[in-house]
Amino acid sequence: MKRSLKFTRFAKPIRLISILLTALLFCQPAFVLIGNAQGRKQRSEKKFAMTDDQRIAHVLSRLTFGARPGDFERVKTLGVDAFIAQQLDPDSIDDTGAIAKLKKLPTLGMATPVIIEQYTPPKPAIVPSPTPAKAPDNVTAPAPKTIAEAPQLTANPSMPATQNEAAGRMPAYPDSMKAPETMPRPSESQQPGAAAPKPTPTPKNPYMVITDLQRAKLLRAVYSERQLYEMMVDFWENHFSIFANKDDDRYLLTGFDRETIRPFAMGRFRDLLGATAHSPAMLYYLDNWRSSVPRPYPAKDGKPAGVDGGLNENYARELMDRHWMGVDGGYTQKDVQEVARCFTGWTIDKPNQEGLFLYRPGLHDNGDKIVLGHKILAGGGIADGERVLDILAMHASTARFIATKLARRFISDDPPPSVIDRAAAVFLKTDGSIRETLRAIMTAPEFFAATTYRAKVRSPFEYVAAAMRALNADTDGDRPVLDAIGRMGQPVFGRITPDGYADRADQWLSSGAMVARFNFASALATNRIKGTKVDVEKLLSGVDRAKKDEVASRLVQLTLTGDASKGTRAALDKLLRSEAATDSVQNQVYPFPGFPPEFSPLNTSRPAKPQRSLVPPTKFVKVNNPIPNHYVVVLNDDVVSSDAPLNVRHDAIAAIANAHALHYAGKVGYIYETALKGYSIELPEEAAAIAISNEPQVKWVEEVGTLQFGIESNITRNVSASYAPNGATSQTLPAYIAELITLLIGSPEFQQR
Repeated sequence: MKRSLKFTRFAKPIRLISILLTALLFCQPAFVLIGNAQGRKQRSEKKFAMTDDQRIAHVLSRLTFGARPGDFERVKTLGVDAFIAQQLDPDSIDDTGAIAKLKKLPTLGMATPVIIEQYTPPKPAIVPSPTPAKAPDNVTAPAPKTIAEAPQLTANPSMPATQNEAAGRMPAYPDSMKAPETMPRPSESQQPGAAAPKPTPTPKNPYMVITDLQRAKLLRAVYSERQLYEMMVDFWENHFSIFANKDDDRYLLTGFDRETIRPFAMGRFRDLLGATAHSPAMLYYLDNWRSSVPRPYPAKDGKPAGVDGGLNENYARELMDRHWMGVDGGYTQKDVQEVARCFTGWTIDKPNQEGLFLYRPGLHDNGDKIVLGHKILAGGGIADGERVLDILAMHASTARFIATKLARRFISDDPPPSVIDRAAAVFLKTDGSIRETLRAIMTAPEFFAATTYRAKVRSPFEYVAAAMRALNADTDGDRPVLDAIGRMGQPVFGRITPDGYADRADQWLSSGAMVARFNFASALATNRIKGTKVDVEKLLSGVDRAKKDEVASRLVQLTLTGDASKGTRAALDKLLRSEAATDSVQNQVYPFPGFPPEFSPLNTSRPAKPQRSLVPPTKFVKVNNPIPNHYVVVLNDDVVSSDAPLNVRHDAIAAIANAHALHYAGKVGYIYETALKGYSIELPEEAAAIAISNEPQVKWVEEVGTLQFGIESNITRNVSASYAPNGATSQTLPAYIAELITLLIGSPEFQQR
């Protein structure tokens, strides 16, 4: 991920925050993150109750995606119990603000057949090959060309060089990529003053449908007043997980969210089960739409006898294993087969045209079945599947399985058996009421036990939503934010397997995921995420920015509801008293200092890159370079050792950068302190970059606009995912404020809930 830094001014704050956050998050994880998240037994020995302020912070962290400015005070006035009751009744809450944010997403309200019709890319037209004219008999055929005279495949000049080589498989360079003096001139008929043709709009495609749905999910999490309801939608969409990128599910998933999950997220579990069983998206994802009774056919016209159709157990197995009873629910393989027989004929009417549920009687197995000891008589047709839903929805194993998952979501990774027992009993007593099961959990004494305070770790999706809510960010929820969530390890609707993302701390605490979180925190604090802006002036309204302690106190209240740990307060104190805290800049572009290689466990597995450099201009391809004449120079490993201290590496890189700038009449732009040890330099022409690439200390040279750096990942050419300065900001802020926000959003307490 690209990080930029004006070296001479910001080297010290970089080193400071690197050390502070490293100490907070890598030196203390055993007792800060994992210890809290897993609710260890030594903490359970503490019998004291939460304070009143902690109860408010706790209910805001569990029933919402995170507290916004003013939420703490509102709940304090309303009362914790009244707030819980309000969130359990989402229909009573006005949500026009969030609804307004969704109006720019056109596919959310489209029926599935309309989505398929409008967003299926047109098939390429088949152009018939012209019939070659017959040569006269008296014409001598031309001699075959030699290899040197043979025509060369022409690569697409709009592609990067590596893509061109893959497309053409030819080492020669096309005319369009030759040096300027050898390139053909424009056509004489082209008028110099003629208006440039309008760019062709991007054709509609199914990925636009998925992006709309992903954006809607994030926007609702950030802006909705019905926070508990949106958390339950997120819970059930993970419970009934569908991979968005499985062929026709790209068109069907919008209906799954709108018609299957959202209407029943806090209703009866049986109704939710019925909706998922009829969902074309689920039937397609788990292949039940192909499941049918085997239909033998005899040999005919020389063709051997065979069987059409057949039973597919994927859906039945996941229903019992993941959706209803759990792996320890007491069912057998025979039960799975019988359930699969009950759902034969439950299919989809033309998945890539209509995409609607359809029951086909001719595909159904009408024989007797026995499911979990219940006999289902022959001839039931579609009612066989409905009978299975009735049996499983109110089974004791189902009640305990759902109660456990809900308690894990809202209490701790290992919830107390006592609260599971009570929640399961309420589930059975209320005919599977999700709302009443939630009420039993949230009003239980265990919910407010001291051991549950900050005992969960936020998933990447929750973390991003919480950060935006805490800073009152204005966001469009588009690809830069969605890609950031994916880099943290949780692509939205991107779980390939049907088990969904695990709701446990160890799922999210890898070092790579932590680095991605800190990169996001820095980018958010410094307005480097396209489409997202934090108005720091508004956040600090009424606070004298020259009084650093008051600024820090306000930010601690906004992000941590005023409850920072001793370690975080010590880090804040050290940051506020550092020399860097007096700097002030206009539109500063901060790097996230993050975990440089000497601090990071990633150092030992840093990906090796092939030796390469910029070749002559015939191969140099410009790809949407937003910073003209800027080149990234990456040094050989023996020039700046990754084992050297951070300040030593910075000094070495700066010395080489300045030498190049003087020698080639260039200007040093930004320093990139990454595992790749690169820096950016402004040069007057490509020839200077070529000359630099031939120097022994240089590994390779590339344009800034084609690269994206990351401590953990290889270089990629996906420019759109990188963080960049947000042109919308025009604030002049003390540098320490952005550093404070970065530290607080990256702190262990904020990553917990």
